[in-house]
Amino acid sequence: MIEAAILFALVLMLLLGKAFGELFHKLGFSPLIGQMVAGIALGPMCLNVVTLTGDFELLFNISVLFMMFLMGLAVDFEKVMSENVYKASFMSLIGGCLTFFSASTITALLGFDINVALLVGISFISTSTAIGFMVLTKLGDNYSRVFKSIVAVGITDDIFAMLALSLFLSYLSTGVDLESAFKLFLLVLGFIIFVLSFGRSITERLIKYSRKSTDEQSIISYSLIILFFVAFLSDSIGVASVTGAFLAGTLLARSQFSYKVITPKIEAVSEGFFVPIFFVYTGARINILEILSSENIDLMIAAIPIDVVLFLGLLMAVLASKLIGTYISASMIGEYKDEEIKKMGLAMTPMGEYTLVIGQLGLVIGILTTQIYSVLALIVLATSIFTPIMLRKAYDR
Repeated sequence: MIEAAILFALVLMLLLGKAFGELFHKLGFSPLIGQMVAGIALGPMCLNVVTLTGDFELLFNISVLFMMFLMGLAVDFEKVMSENVYKASFMSLIGGCLTFFSASTITALLGFDINVALLVGISFISTSTAIGFMVLTKLGDNYSRVFKSIVAVGITDDIFAMLALSLFLSYLSTGVDLESAFKLFLLVLGFIIFVLSFGRSITERLIKYSRKSTDEQSIISYSLIILFFVAFLSDSIGVASVTGAFLAGTLLARSQFSYKVITPKIEAVSEGFFVPIFFVYTGARINILEILSSENIDLMIAAIPIDVVLFLGLLMAVLASKLIGTYISASMIGEYKDEEIKKMGLAMTPMGEYTLVIGQLGLVIGILTTQIYSVLALIVLATSIFTPIMLRKAYDR
């Protein structure tokens, strides 16, 4: 039986998560900010209604899979990549590598373990382009070259982040070996290509078979079977299960039943339950008091908690790397005006779902501490607030 306290906590998580999310959305910000703020209020730092227990951890991990599946469903991979694959890949490579190296270097220089530094760097490779989408759509700029470019770069960012995460997790089990690393790279890349190449025909047959039923629920059942099976297969060969969940979504994205049946129903369940739970629980994990009480580091002018220095350093590194990376790569491509490059750079600055998902994996495998996870989550909050404000100013000029 489920304890009454857990059921009451779920009621408050959904109620405050949706209320705060809608409030921040009306103010022109991403709903995830409101949901994370609700989590901070309900978490151990404030009301302590949501406790960090195994029951919520299991629900949180399932929420991660549904979020990644939903992201995959939103990706018309073949269409976008056929039009922008080379430009998007180049921009993602420059921006992602610059962000990874700057974030990893800062973390390592502050004395954190090399594995911590690597995972922190990987967590910032991907951009939460959904925030950029939301702002540009509200501004009426959802058909321009800027919008199409950030859609494509957002997809390639996600792929590079998932690839890097899979290689890192494999590296943990095999250690540093160039030959092994190359084999792992081929394994991960081969798995992605295999799933995308052969998985679609198999999933189409399953979905068509499900149509023999008189109701649409069988389509959803088979879609969920595909989600969990590809996630299981991914995890079994040493690739992160979240990668499998994302790939499962991309397999179904071009199904003839995707837009009419699969996506609306999965989105209703995810947006109505799993997504708010994910972000509210993420907020509950944030403990600013722990960050402020971390070991002090002497910066000559003052002694400052090391986690505060890490937050400020990573925030500046992420913002600068995304802006500089976009400027360098877009300038080298040579097809964009300066004003377009500036808008694209700003749209690439917010961190989001992937940073939190990778941070959560870091907690599960014991590499990241709750303090570092709090730092990552606060950077997500800060960049999610920064981007809409700066993008609106860029379009007002």
